[in-house]
Amino acid sequence: LGSMSDIARAFWTVAPGRGELREETLAAPGPGDVVVETLYSGISRGTEALIAAGKVPSSDYQRMRSPYMGGSFPFPVKYGYAIVGWVVAGSEPMVGRCVFALHPHQTVFDVPIEAAALVPAELPPSRAVLAANMETALNAVWDASPGPVGEPGRAGGVGHGRSSGDRGRAQGRGDRIECLGRARRNDPRRRG
Repeated sequence: LGSMSDIARAFWTVAPGRGELREETLAAPGPGDVVVETLYSGISRGTEALIAAGKVPSSDYQRMRSPYMGGSFPFPVKYGYAIVGWVVAGSEPMVGRCVFALHPHQTVFDVPIEAAALVPAELPPSRAVLAANMETALNAVWDASPGPVGEPGRAGGVGHGRSSGDRGRAQGRGDRIECLGRARRNDPRRRG
């Protein structure tokens, strides 16, 4: 574990396509808080690209807020929601443990203990940072209400190369995947 600092560096998006690292003084953690030193911080390809481009509609400002976000939309804003790190101070049973938190990109931060999910010892921290991606995938499955085993699966938003590879793997197990969406113009199966 590194040494705890009361100064953190945080990533702020300050204009379309422009970000900067800013130093922030951490407040003393309260009772029931843990201080986390970041190992990995995941960047969302969709949400954070939208924010970095300044394309969050004003009607979505409140809905798009993330826990512990700094600033406000459109700019400047400190955003992010996937961090893994070591607990360096706070609740004694948590010190030295690896945790996942929904927090903006920052080198050191504090959160209430209930906002720090323990990372299982067998899960590498570099993979644990993908927990937010896993949650998105799980929500997609729940929203899709898949049918019983043996019914074809359906996938949307997959590219030609990806869909044909998945289709082949699924057929090897006796499963079927139907890829939804428009055919690509360069798909050789669609040429006349």
